[in-house]
Amino acid sequence: MKSLAVVLLNYNGIELLKKFLPKVLKYSLEAEVVVIDNNSTDKSVAWLKQNHPTIKCIELENNLGYAG
Repeated sequence: MKSLAVVLLNYNGIELLKKFLPKVLKYSLEAEVVVIDNNSTDKSVAWLKQNHPTIKCIELENNLGYAG
């Protein structure tokens, strides 16, 4: 288990994940990367699971916003 985590909150951000996730992974080698999805409807979770299956994805049943 790594002692550092990078946690990304996602809501319908498939294009942002495609653009920025590779850089997050490249520069966060010492960290566990986790994506928390706020009930997206843009297939970003499916994309994440298909393209980055080793990244932990927590799927929320409701959109709780950034402070939820």
